[in-house]
Amino acid sequence: MGPVWRLIRGQKDVCHRCGREIVDFPAVGRVVDFQFRPVEKYCWDCYRYIQPFVDEIASEAQDPYQPVTKPAIP
Repeated sequence: MGPVWRLIRGQKDVCHRCGREIVDFPAVGRVVDFQFRPVEKYCWDCYRYIQPFVDEIASEAQDPYQPVTKPAIP
């Protein structure tokens, strides 16, 4: 599975990019054995800076619903 973004609340940590202390923060990481393991954590200012790049990589699907070509049950 690729990188996963998650909002972490109620934990104190340090921003991966600028080094500022953060409390509620977005983090990117991986899910291993149904547990989220953060790799990088960001303050909201740094997240706003990288957000256009995140949206470009993980944008919403253009057409989330596939048209039905034939019925599932004949």
